[in-house]
Amino acid sequence: METTLILRASPRFELRRLDELTSEQRAPFVELESKDGFYGLLVPRPPFEANVKSIAADGAALFRSLASPGSIPVDDEVIDLVLDGVLEVAHGDDFHWGAGALPHVGLALPRLAQVNAVERLSLDALRYAADLETGDSQLLTTALYLYNRIPISRFWRSRFADRQAILGQLGADRGALASLLETHWMSGNSQGWITWRPRAPRPREMNAAMFKLYVSARPESIRDSFEAVVRVLAERGGTDFKIGDSAYGLLRPDKLVMYFGSRQEVDDVAGALATRLAGCAAHGVPFTAGIDEDGLLSWGVDPPESERALSWMGRESWRLWLATKLGNALALAKLSAPGGDRETVCGFALERVRRFGVDVERWTPTESLWSAQ
Repeated sequence: METTLILRASPRFELRRLDELTSEQRAPFVELESKDGFYGLLVPRPPFEANVKSIAADGAALFRSLASPGSIPVDDEVIDLVLDGVLEVAHGDDFHWGAGALPHVGLALPRLAQVNAVERLSLDALRYAADLETGDSQLLTTALYLYNRIPISRFWRSRFADRQAILGQLGADRGALASLLETHWMSGNSQGWITWRPRAPRPREMNAAMFKLYVSARPESIRDSFEAVVRVLAERGGTDFKIGDSAYGLLRPDKLVMYFGSRQEVDDVAGALATRLAGCAAHGVPFTAGIDEDGLLSWGVDPPESERALSWMGRESWRLWLATKLGNALALAKLSAPGGDRETVCGFALERVRRFGVDVERWTPTESLWSAQ
C-alpha cells in the first residue's frame, strides 16, 4: 500500500538556477550543467547553515509544488529530502525535518550490536562527537576523523623526529629489511606519508575499486608490524603501501596502509599478517571494517567516482568520506531535534549513512553504492 504524507518545501532553502547567480557564485558548479536532468541549486537561506545541494528538474518541480503543503506519495527519494531538511513532514500542528522527522516517515533508530574493538571504537567516536557542544559540521567531521589518535608528546617527537629517524626506528635503513625494500619497491613521499610503490606494478583498471588494509599497531610495536608487512607483501609480489612520515602520522590509528585491487587479496594478506603479528598490541582504526577482535587489522574501500559530485572536489578516502557524511548528519540532527538525547542524534547519523549505502554494523560498503565497481 502506497504511503502518502503531508509535506511542504523547507523555508530554509531557496531554489536557484545557475543563470540567476553571479559569475563568481556560478563558477564552481558550471560542470553540473552537462549532467542529464540538472536544474539548479538549493541554496540555504541565512542564518541556516548547510551545504548547497544540486537538484534535478523533477526534484525542483516537486519543491516548487510544495510551496504550500500538499499530500504526496512517499518513496526513498522523498524521505531523503525530508531527512536533509529540504522538505518537511506534517505531524499534528507542526512540521518536522531531519532527526525530528524520523518517526513520522516510518523510520526507527538503528540498534547495533558491537562485536569487535573497531565497531566499539566507531560508536564511541560517534557518541563523542554527538556530545560536543557544537553544531558545526566541519568541526564534527574533524572530531570523527581524528578520533583515537594518541596525543603528541616530547617523547614521540624525539623518537620520530623526521623521515630518517622513522626509517631507523623501523629498521628500514639498513640490513636485510632495507635490501628487501630496495629489491621490490621504490620509495617516495606523499602529503604526510612515506610511500613504497612496487617496481613491477600489477595492471589495474581505471577507476577500479581501491581496497585498503590497515595495520593498526600501537606505536611501540611499529617496527614489528612494519617488518611483518614488508615480508608478507614481498612474498606475494608486492603492492603499494605507506606509513606516516612524522610523530603525528605514527600516532594516528591508520598509520600503516596497504592497497589492493580485490577483497580476496585483502583477506589473503590479512590472514598471513594475523599469524605473524599474534599478540601485537592493537591501536584500532574507527570507521573501518574490523578483521580481528582487537582492532589490529581492518579494511575499507574508497568511495566510487560517482560519489564525487564535482571534479575539483577530488576523490575522498573511505574514512574521510564516512566522517564527512556522519559529521553533516550530526549537525543536522542537533539542529532539527534541539535538546535531543545522544541516542537520537547518533541514531539519525547512523540511519543517514545507512541510506547512503553503508552497513553501519560492520562499517562496510553495501552493494547499492558500490555495485558499479
